[in-house]
Amino acid sequence: MKIRVLVVDDDEDLLFLATKFFEKEDQSFELVGANTDQEALQKLEEEDFDAIVCDHYLGPKSMTGLDLLEWVREGNPSIPFIIFTGRSQEAVAIRALNLGADYYLKKGTDEVRELFSRIASRIKSEVEQRRSGAALEAACANLEKREAERTAELEEMNERLIREIDERQKAENSLLMQQELGNTLCRTRNLTDALDAILKSAVQLEGVDSGGIYLLDNQTGKFGYSSNHGLSAQFLHRFFNESKNPSIDKPIYLSKADIQSSTIVEGRDESLTAAAIIPVYSEDKTIAILNLASHTHSEIPERVKSALEAVSIQIAAYMARFNAENMISESRTGVETVTELLDDMFLVVGKDSEVLHANSVFLERFGLSLSALAKKHFHDLYERKRTEEVTSSLQQAFNGKSVTLDIPLCLDGGNALRAITRIAKAMRDNQEVLYVIVHEIKSQ
Repeated sequence: MKIRVLVVDDDEDLLFLATKFFEKEDQSFELVGANTDQEALQKLEEEDFDAIVCDHYLGPKSMTGLDLLEWVREGNPSIPFIIFTGRSQEAVAIRALNLGADYYLKKGTDEVRELFSRIASRIKSEVEQRRSGAALEAACANLEKREAERTAELEEMNERLIREIDERQKAENSLLMQQELGNTLCRTRNLTDALDAILKSAVQLEGVDSGGIYLLDNQTGKFGYSSNHGLSAQFLHRFFNESKNPSIDKPIYLSKADIQSSTIVEGRDESLTAAAIIPVYSEDKTIAILNLASHTHSEIPERVKSALEAVSIQIAAYMARFNAENMISESRTGVETVTELLDDMFLVVGKDSEVLHANSVFLERFGLSLSALAKKHFHDLYERKRTEEVTSSLQQAFNGKSVTLDIPLCLDGGNALRAITRIAKAMRDNQEVLYVIVHEIKSQ
């Protein structure tokens, strides 16, 4: 890289000699001459130089080399500046050094060649030192920049990792909530308790802190409040009134802006900032509405929306099971009520031959109470020697065969009771059972 040097001197012969010397002796130099202070100032304004060599005296009406040095140092404190002084101008030399000159040379003390050689050596030394320092500063600055960029990247990666971990944890918590809710619903037989458990789980999700569940009244066709947690019963009614729609067929999510621009919040609902209104379907019909709300979030988070819609499916599944169990229970109650009208004895027998139910005719004939009946097995009603035959007949019945037994039963005290017993398979509470009718043969 060329070393560009501005030489300022009113002696044109000296400038010419300097240019010739440097171009011949060292091709790394590129000299630019200036005869006056104004020419020097203009070149410094328009061009870049690596060093300046300036005579102290530039003419009677010109600024001095010291003046030029002071001007240069205001804008460029580091460029090498060498100043020429006369033989007996030590004060000038001292002032030049105080103003920031890097070196000074006395004219007339050496031959021209030696003077130029010393100038070249000094300039080269100063420029190389400056360039090394600049390169080092650039390298340090680049290193600091790369370090800052890498630190920013690592911080961003760390923040992203924290967000991902947080998102994953929230997703796991949501799945765990749904799993625990499912286990709770499996153990719950009471509809009100089940809906309370569902609502208690839902308000634990992020951004959800209140809610209610509305069940459809099949007689009126309207939704009635069934379970509540911090949300007024009027919220959904006001929503229906404003939307002029008595029902919904898809989830609706209201943001803070939606709520503030509506008239659906009053009283204790005025501080709501977000809401979810989710239909619960069964056989293409909305049978309930899950209504959740937030007082802290401006909208329901996306991942929470998926969890809430999954909860609505759990509600539908539970209600379907609850209704089916009610129907089965009503059916069983109906069957067992009818058997009370029979003159014959009637029993319900389970898989392990246990007697699950008996009508009053049987209880009276055998002198048993309901508590004593719970300890009985069907084969206990026969002589012990007939146990294997009776057990085999029960197995045939469970395999779908209608069985008739002509074996006497044993009453308490060892008395035999002649009877014809008919056995057939049936379903009770979703379990295979046997219906048994015992017709007593009375003596003529």
